[in-house]
Amino acid sequence: MPPGTGAEPPPGGSRNPSNGQPSPRSLLQAGPGGWRSQATLSGGGGRSRNCRPRRFLDSWGDGATPTLYSGCTCCPEHCVYCNGGIVQTLRVWLKAGHTVEIIRRLLPEFRASTGIEVALELVPEGVAHDALVQGSALADVVTVPFWYLEELRAAGNLLPVATADVGLDERAFVPDALGALRRGGVLWAVPHTLTGGMLAYRQDAFDAAGLGRPQSLADVLTADAVLQERGMGLVARCNGEFSSLETFSGWAAAKSVRLLPDAGDPTFEDLRDGAGDLVQALSGGPRDLTALDYAGVGNLVSAGHASHLFDTSAWAFQFEEPGSPVRGLMGYTTVGDALPAQFVYAEGLGITAGCRSEEAARQFIAWRHSEEVLRAEVEGVRRIDIPRADLRERDWYRDFVAAAGLQDCLRAVDKSWSGIDFRHIPLRVDFVGAARRLMSAISGTVSGKYVSLAEAYDVTYQQDGRPR
Repeated sequence: MPPGTGAEPPPGGSRNPSNGQPSPRSLLQAGPGGWRSQATLSGGGGRSRNCRPRRFLDSWGDGATPTLYSGCTCCPEHCVYCNGGIVQTLRVWLKAGHTVEIIRRLLPEFRASTGIEVALELVPEGVAHDALVQGSALADVVTVPFWYLEELRAAGNLLPVATADVGLDERAFVPDALGALRRGGVLWAVPHTLTGGMLAYRQDAFDAAGLGRPQSLADVLTADAVLQERGMGLVARCNGEFSSLETFSGWAAAKSVRLLPDAGDPTFEDLRDGAGDLVQALSGGPRDLTALDYAGVGNLVSAGHASHLFDTSAWAFQFEEPGSPVRGLMGYTTVGDALPAQFVYAEGLGITAGCRSEEAARQFIAWRHSEEVLRAEVEGVRRIDIPRADLRERDWYRDFVAAAGLQDCLRAVDKSWSGIDFRHIPLRVDFVGAARRLMSAISGTVSGKYVSLAEAYDVTYQQDGRPR
């Protein structure tokens, strides 16, 4: 029998005492191209009649560490796991953020426990979108934002997943986090982020100006007018990228106005009535506001250049970190009118259709949701808003929130989550393109490129430049 088939141990190899199979380490030898199986080294080749992949990883009954398993007899062209004996590196694309450094720091432990090599890349959201929708087979595991999930599904670029695939029950998650990444009963990514809308504000500056806790959109705008005279004021995301649209869509949602329809272009009336007041307020803010990404906008608050930020519910972990100049000075609240103002965002890790090892991908996602990684996130970067309902049952989580004085922040996060409403977000395949187009008008107005929102709308959608 050929080496590695399970009939006889390969030369110099040994059997696993518990299951009679060749020990995984005996099936691997070092070679110039990486680890190669004995089957490949002994001259095996050509298409096997039984050409089918085995599991990329196998848990061995003798208690040994799970090890790369490349003892298959598949032909090199068809073995999707070991590539004919050459171990593949799992390619992972993540969106930049504080938690990425936690994952990067702990990766050696993942490699040691699984044998899986990981090539981790930080890819901006817009760049990742453009590459993925073109079908570029550049990654095995990717961050999947719910905003363009329709487009990825339509292009056939994702594989369905299930929480059970990574050893978790759905009850472990906040329901809206799963709902955001599910379509037609099928889950497309395992969620690790969920946000609602929130106003983070300098409570000391509001108190000094005689302003109470803001509750309505009018309160937010009144505070902006007052505090701009003191060199501060309101800031929000308003660059031209598609993700900035939620600033304005979520604001409009509080008025029961939907900016972007399910198909076609927005109307000027909806844009004016839904977000015109916010656009006008931001136009009086920092001159470079439209050039900043989300982190840059938040830094304006930390640096004392802004008094309040309308954005996601995820800012407390940065504003309240040790050494932050605004630690202990901030308030966090939801605002709204007819409805709560929204800034809904959800993302998770998904597996691409071109993934070379679904088993390795699932193990990576499971590890990313392990208690070790989650605890490092909470305690390392103060991420108390991970959408895992089961964390609230952990003593270490409750102890950390109490010791860090983040109880009020957590209550604000929970209130923000309770107000999440997806109805203002269109589920359209061309969402990114449509959002970028609308943001070009909004961002252009805030920056002063256009003299008015009406002109911006006409130039963007009518291409005639005639003012209203």
